[in-house]
Order: sequence, then structure tokens, then C-alpha cells
Amino acid sequence: RPEAQLADGSSSYCGQWRGGQMHGYGMLLRRGGRRHVGRFREGFAEGWGVFVGAGGTTYDGQWSRDRAHGFGRYVHSDGSTFEGEWVDDEKTGWGVEAFPDGSRYAGRFFRGLKQGPGVYTASSGAVYEGQFADDRMHGEGVHSFSDGRVYSGQWATGRMHGVGSMAWPDGTVYEGGYRDDAKHGTGTMRWLDGQLYRGRWRSGRLHGAGLMVDPRGNARPLEWVDGESKDPAALREQLMRAARGALAVAP
Repeated sequence: RPEAQLADGSSSYCGQWRGGQMHGYGMLLRRGGRRHVGRFREGFAEGWGVFVGAGGTTYDGQWSRDRAHGFGRYVHSDGSTFEGEWVDDEKTGWGVEAFPDGSRYAGRFFRGLKQGPGVYTASSGAVYEGQFADDRMHGEGVHSFSDGRVYSGQWATGRMHGVGSMAWPDGTVYEGGYRDDAKHGTGTMRWLDGQLYRGRWRSGRLHGAGLMVDPRGNARPLEWVDGESKDPAALREQLMRAARGALAVAP
């Protein structure tokens, strides 16, 4: 019997049979315009097949017992795509996800989420290469911002958090602690001319005792409270000019 209505009344199948079950090559049509074309085994989609959903979504790849399983390419109705490994209908393993705005991720997935090493490229041109957990940047990673800054260090739930370094396009470099995307704790800021500042930050602002060292090695102790210097105005102006604003501004 090449074509028959299935027992549930909502589907019809045209193709090969064995023992009263879909078995071999065929096409399964479901209510709402959904269809599956490919291989079947003992009543289930098995092996290669193409599924087309009612909204225009498609999956072209491997199947196991009616589930996407193996390598396949999925196209969403909004134009986003995923090409890679699947386990039990979920993205698991290595894959590449791309979106209409130009953003792209290539790396590991687990149960549909980014998990493990990967590279994410944003539509702005910013690039993150490193570890992910539960779809967020988490662990060690390098983020190249679209404005030229580069952060290398630790991340937690999508934010710079832990120990890391930030390099600015003008050669300024900060090395030290971060918390929730802002400089926090002990750190050192260095400038291209050899000047450096060692001290503490709190939520992106200078806070506490620090030491400014000029290119000749002369050191001057400083004290800060929430980004405000306790030194005379002239010295504060000099320091801020030298810092180009980078000392007090997050990140």
C-alpha cells in the first residue's frame, strides 16, 4: 500500500512499508502543512530526512526515532540558522549558529545552549573567544570590543569578573580585578610613556590608597574616595590629564 491515512487521522504517508509500518523511503504529511521526507524505520523517522514546519522552519539532517539526532542543518522562520550536531532534538556537540543581523557563534553546545569553548562575533564586529556556560560568557576568554579595546581574563555569567587585563588602543593597559564589568579590587594601570598607577578600585572608581609612579621611577602616594582625589586641585588635574580619564572610568 503506497499511500495511507494513519490511525491518528491527522497524518498521511506515501512511501515504503514493512509489516504495516512506515519503513524505507517516504513522505509523511501532517496537519497544518508539516511534512517529513526521508527514511523511516519501523514507523519512525530514521537516518537522513528533511522536515518542513508550518511556519517555514526546516531541518535537513539525520534522525533517530523521530528526533533530530546526528548532524543536521536547521533554518528558523526568522532566517537564523544552525548547522552542527544534535542529540534527541537538541543542539549538543559542535555547531555554528548564525543570525540575520550578521552575528555568529561557532563552538560547543549542550542541550541547546552554548557550553564550553566557542567564538561569538557580534553584529557590531566585537568578538569573544573563550569559554561559555549556559549560553553566557563564563570562564576564561578574550573579548575584542568594536572600539578597539581588548579584555583578556575571567568572566562570570556574561560579565568581566575576576582577574583580567584591559588594553586600550592608545597603549594604556590595566591589569587587576574586575567585578560585574567594572574594575574592582587591586590593580595596576600603565601608560605608553612609562607612567603607572597601583591601587584599588571599587565598582569602577578609584577608592583607597594608591601609588603613582612617573617614568623616572618617582613615586607619589595618593588617596581616593569613590573616584574623588584628596590631593590639591593642581595635582588632581595633572593626574587626570595623564590618565586620560581611564583611571576612574569603567571598565
